[in-house]
Amino acid sequence: MTEAVETKNEVETDEAQKAIQSIEGPLKGILVDYVGQLLTPDDGQVTVEMVVQTMATEFPEFLLVVARENWLRGYEQALTDVENVEKERTAAIQEQTEKIKATEEKKIDAKYTKAKKESRTTKKTKKNERVSKTT
Repeated sequence: MTEAVETKNEVETDEAQKAIQSIEGPLKGILVDYVGQLLTPDDGQVTVEMVVQTMATEFPEFLLVVARENWLRGYEQALTDVENVEKERTAAIQEQTEKIKATEEKKIDAKYTKAKKESRTTKKTKKNERVSKTT
């Protein structure tokens, strides 16, 4: 694994292993109490990871629905990200194309102006030659 992935996994694991600090609702209280009584941790602290393990063992259908929803949302986000990257690339290509087109147009204009100037010079030279021959 790369260092970035290892660090990310460590952070995720650390977050999952943190002890649940406060109980904000009745369901959370029931879960924490149940997992605490079932697993009887040495330090008396129930972690999110313990709750997930207990839910996976005793109520896998619930976690399957949560995991499926999480997977679908992640997949949708990936598709959205790909779409956005494609839009950005298309915009960048369009911008480059416009720059190239503008540069080419400037080159063509410069060649046209030069050719026009040379044509005028050539006409003047020929006219001067005709005038000098007649005189």
